Amino acid sequence: MTTKLSRGKFENLQKLADDEGTINILGLGEQTKFQAMMKTAEESAGHQFEVDQCIEFKQILSEFLSPNVSGVLLDPTLGTKAMQSRSKDTGLITVYELSDQTPDHLSLNRLVHAKTNGVKVRVVYNPHTDEQTTDQKLALLERVGAEALAADLPLFVEPVVYDDQVSDKSSAEFAKLQPDLVIDTIKELTKERYHIDILQIETPINFAYTEGFAESNATVVYSQREAAKLLKEASDTTTRPFIFQTGDNSVETFQTAVKFAGKAGAKFSGVMTDYSLVQDGITAYATEGEKGLHQWLETTGNKNLTDLNDILENYATPWYDRFGGQKDLELFDNPIKL
Repeated sequence: MTTKLSRGKFENLQKLADDEGTINILGLGEQTKFQAMMKTAEESAGHQFEVDQCIEFKQILSEFLSPNVSGVLLDPTLGTKAMQSRSKDTGLITVYELSDQTPDHLSLNRLVHAKTNGVKVRVVYNPHTDEQTTDQKLALLERVGAEALAADLPLFVEPVVYDDQVSDKSSAEFAKLQPDLVIDTIKELTKERYHIDILQIETPINFAYTEGFAESNATVVYSQREAAKLLKEASDTTTRPFIFQTGDNSVETFQTAVKFAGKAGAKFSGVMTDYSLVQDGITAYATEGEKGLHQWLETTGNKNLTDLNDILENYATPWYDRFGGQKDLELFDNPIKL
């Protein structure tokens, strides 16, 4: 059975993947979270926080690390210089906020002409909440999906799941709810009407409560066998390519999680890392400036990516394999010219 995909989306997805079809994105978006991390680090080092520090940090990271990834995620507010400093062979995904933080001048039409290769939307989502709240968010995703379809831009969507009663996502109580929240979210957002190309998901389990990974004094919520089964179930549920999102995991935990998912048979197409990958780099920059950041990048920062690349090489599958391979893709030219 063939799957129809516009030629523009296909070509952009290929630019965001490596030669094997694996998507490895360095996530430097989420400006609110990043600014808070940078502000804390600068003030802890006895320095005054300035927004220009965020701009310079992203620019340096993009220049140094982009040759080691297939794509970089950046926001149009603080990431413009970083967009220009990235490797010419590295694809670009632009953050498209569904909030009042979205610049008034931003549209997918304009992003096409800015030469981005894709757009990423983040949505806080609970598949089990009241129908009105859910419907509003899904209608918004439908509109963005239609806009991306017309613009011929791949749409990456990151659903961040939550529960109405249990607010602490790091708790054992939430860990018990997490599998159903993630899997039911996947069931909904991989429906055709949203036109989502790549789903960017959290793992359906919290490894802090998984047998063999939990601390000795922690509650074990899932056995390793249950954890493997849930990861495979989440993978089998989606009808779209998906990549794993770092979330609140440390670098080490995320690397372990990705490897475990691969061994469990999850057919993921790559990863989207965020500031957890470079958190120590923020401290180095705040403490010792550009020189300290470069030293960190040449050692720890580069190793973090190299180790992750080795895991992806062994366990990730090409994004187009979800459709049966490139041979089962029916490409067509988008008749809409923007």
